[in-house]
Amino acid sequence: MDTRRRGERRRYRGRPVYPFRDRHGEWVTQNRRRLVDRRGSGVPAPGVSDTPAPPPHAGGGDSLLLHHRDAVIHVPAQRREPFLMGRRRSCDLVIPQGHISREHALIVHRDGQFVLLDQSLNGTFVQGPGGEVRRVHAGEAVLQGSGYLSLGRPLGENGEDLVYFYCRTALS
Repeated sequence: MDTRRRGERRRYRGRPVYPFRDRHGEWVTQNRRRLVDRRGSGVPAPGVSDTPAPPPHAGGGDSLLLHHRDAVIHVPAQRREPFLMGRRRSCDLVIPQGHISREHALIVHRDGQFVLLDQSLNGTFVQGPGGEVRRVHAGEAVLQGSGYLSLGRPLGENGEDLVYFYCRTALS
């Protein structure tokens, strides 16, 4: 039974933690509320489909999810150009901090794996699924499973600017 008064909104304790799996087993990376025309017709707004979009990995092939603050970025394996992280505005993931290089690191898909290529002065710290932290400086590291990337500083000193990564494999 719903105990709310008419017109009252539900109150939630906090924002959901993305990504998570919904009841159908699909990955949820953002709020998927259906947009409805405010005039009350119950018809979806023009240009908005009420059928959910297929998951990004359904086309076959690996993909990588990157989470930084409120941004969720999907990097497919078929991407031709490398994914660039840094503080320059032209980067794919921009983190405007002084200890991060303008073009700090690249992520490429090579030989069936996602590889982080560091090209910075301060290095990149990678925490893998086992919890071990590795510093990559002017080198490369294979991203497997899930973990955290910290650009320019150790993980403990870079709390708000950690990048969570999750490698997904194709559905068979």
